[in-house]
Amino acid sequence: MINEKIGDYDITNALGKGGFGSVWMATSSEGATVALKLLNPQALDNQKVVKKFFHEAMILAKLDHPNITKLLEFFPDGDNYVIVMEYVEGIELKKLLQQQKGLMPFNQAYKIAMQSLDAFQYAHEHGILHRDIKPANIMINKNGDAKIMDFGIAKMGTTASHDTAASMLSVHYTPPERFDKSREIDQRSDIYSLGLVFYEMFAGRRAFSATETSQIMFSHLNEIPEPPSKYSPNLPPQISKAIFKALEKDPEDRFPDFKAFKQAIQLEQGEIDDATSVVDLDATMADATIDVGAVEKTAPPKVAKAPAASEKKKPPMAMIAAIIAFVLIAGSAGGYFFLKKGPAETEQATVETPTTVPAEKKSAALPKAGPGQKNARGFNEVNNQKDGSIMVAIPAGEFTMGSDKYSAERPVQKINLDSYYIDKYLVTNEKFTKFVEESKYKTDAEKEGAGNVRIGRRWKKVDGASWKKPDGLTTIDGKENHPVSQVSYNDASAYCKWAQKDLPTEAQWEKAARGPDANEYPWGNSDPNDTSANFDNIIGTTTPVTEYEKGQSFYGVQDMAGNVYQWCKDWYGTGERAANNPAGPKEGKERVIKGGSFIEGMESLRSANRDRYEPNYSSFLFGFRCAGTNPKIAK
Repeated sequence: MINEKIGDYDITNALGKGGFGSVWMATSSEGATVALKLLNPQALDNQKVVKKFFHEAMILAKLDHPNITKLLEFFPDGDNYVIVMEYVEGIELKKLLQQQKGLMPFNQAYKIAMQSLDAFQYAHEHGILHRDIKPANIMINKNGDAKIMDFGIAKMGTTASHDTAASMLSVHYTPPERFDKSREIDQRSDIYSLGLVFYEMFAGRRAFSATETSQIMFSHLNEIPEPPSKYSPNLPPQISKAIFKALEKDPEDRFPDFKAFKQAIQLEQGEIDDATSVVDLDATMADATIDVGAVEKTAPPKVAKAPAASEKKKPPMAMIAAIIAFVLIAGSAGGYFFLKKGPAETEQATVETPTTVPAEKKSAALPKAGPGQKNARGFNEVNNQKDGSIMVAIPAGEFTMGSDKYSAERPVQKINLDSYYIDKYLVTNEKFTKFVEESKYKTDAEKEGAGNVRIGRRWKKVDGASWKKPDGLTTIDGKENHPVSQVSYNDASAYCKWAQKDLPTEAQWEKAARGPDANEYPWGNSDPNDTSANFDNIIGTTTPVTEYEKGQSFYGVQDMAGNVYQWCKDWYGTGERAANNPAGPKEGKERVIKGGSFIEGMESLRSANRDRYEPNYSSFLFGFRCAGTNPKIAK
């Protein structure tokens, strides 16, 4: 879209992307730089998504504060809709914290904290709950000022429902009450999340050291963090105490509002003057981005080619009428909002919003390997005779297994493996459907009538959840190329047996993931981003198994990190492994699972990371791929 014109704006650069929207840098006719947020063309069919896009515009229209990104304009553009926001030249607080060596200079952290408290107090006074406070949603401009952004799941009102599942949020900043649908969500929930952000800023680390999602949830619900002053000895005691109070498990024990929170950390000017000066941000500006979080992210991040005009659908006119009515009210109250006229304004308000979300278009078929074909990394690929999957030939040889980071991953060893094959892609819904139809197999979740969804202390059994409906609510229709999930070890093993293959051993899986050079991640040693893996709730659901080519491993195997966890053949054990072709303990209670998932953080994407679950345990985060030393190859 670069060099294209939308309304009175010329697109100059891409800033970010998400499942339902994209953000672009643009120049107005007056020469001002702005940020344009657009719906992706395929999202126009989804009335729920369109309503959320309008909802964010309505939220922003109510807010005019120097520390909140401003809405400049909202208008239809042909069949699409455009939110125009002020462009903030700066860096996300998340990236600033990641780049920081040691503690953030105190007066810089203090300035961000005070401005954030002012901004959220203002939002709450105007009846807005943000509900997704995290460092990625706080921009720091070149002057070191905070700018709150991403009101995509914000709510108008003093309390809110649990309409956004806790599993869709960033688990590191989720208050305990979000895991219990019987509890109320109000501004004290936002206070807890901001308290966690402040903990990172002032202590130089997260409040909870857990890395697995289930463990992090348990920490929110049960563990008391160390005082921030333990990690920052010179931190003024009132700030440490205030953060500690903001992180109380019971909302009743937290501050009643952000104003009280601010009063608790207020310092005398002399104390501030003694702190380190604010660092210069100029060096990090080139890496600045705007997070696309206008809506719940439940689709692949790639911006699709626009469909033909006859295929596009406009949001119902009743929705437009509602936003116009709101804008008129906001405008009369001094709101910072303008609506351009467009062709949609001449239509009649006769279309009703459907109660169900239309299914995605059917995914394209997976590619096939030709006879003796080599992949882009130079390794042979073949097609399995039974399920048609591409399998990558992994040559015999030595690799490094394990890490020193956690006791469960030790020791670091040189391991020799014989040659074997492993599926290039995760087993998809389409392939699992074929297996079920031919074998009449019933999964463990189907037998039980429920599957595990990560919305409780650890997991919660959700009635009706199965591989056909992984979260118990959303079907797999239109997601043929997404990985099958809500499958147990038993289910994965049954599929592999049907396909005349086997599950990979943990050693086979880890070698295929990290290659011979002990890479930390499948693609190398650089941290993951939204082009290498589906993780950290960037999208909020699974993505097609062919999506992340940049994240493929040394051998050309894809999705070895993120998307869904993957079952391995081994019983779980710890300690030294056999030096040649290790296969885990001879018996046990739990099987190994690896690879992280779409809601896990980057720590879980490390190739050495491992977890374990009982063989009949299924989850909407669990999938698999097959392997084999002598699979049946299609001729």
